[in-house]
Amino acid sequence: MGDVLEQFFILTGLLVCLACLVKCMRFSRCILLNYWKVLPKPFLRSMGQWAVITGAGDGIGKAYSFELARHGLDVVLISRTLEKLEATATEIERTTGRSVKIIQADFTKDDIYEHIKEKLTGLEIGILVNNVGMLPNLLPSHFLNAPDEIQVSCSPG
Repeated sequence: MGDVLEQFFILTGLLVCLACLVKCMRFSRCILLNYWKVLPKPFLRSMGQWAVITGAGDGIGKAYSFELARHGLDVVLISRTLEKLEATATEIERTTGRSVKIIQADFTKDDIYEHIKEKLTGLEIGILVNNVGMLPNLLPSHFLNAPDEIQVSCSPG
């Protein structure tokens, strides 16, 4: 009876240790997944070699430019201010080693799209971040209450 009881306690102890090991492995996996990137770098590169970011001179557009370059994409920066574009391009090339093209364009003008199209011809573009801020006036308004020319320029097609 003593040997059976001893074997029972040994087996119970082993099962408890195994259960704790499994829980520790699951916990470690959850912790490690938080440090891994959600999408692997090859996924973004599979979309195309280039990412185009409008409004890339500063703010959110600039941050998108850096992150996409860090993920292995070459970037095309489009903004109104040439000095900001050049500074951002230099910084991205220096810190990430990725290729950067810049296009100066003022989206308040109507004649810029052919120029942008010419500059983008031949590039394998996989991602577009449309970050240009266009307001019809300084006061915020609902999109459907905006002037028709703003709505038409923002609609697809």
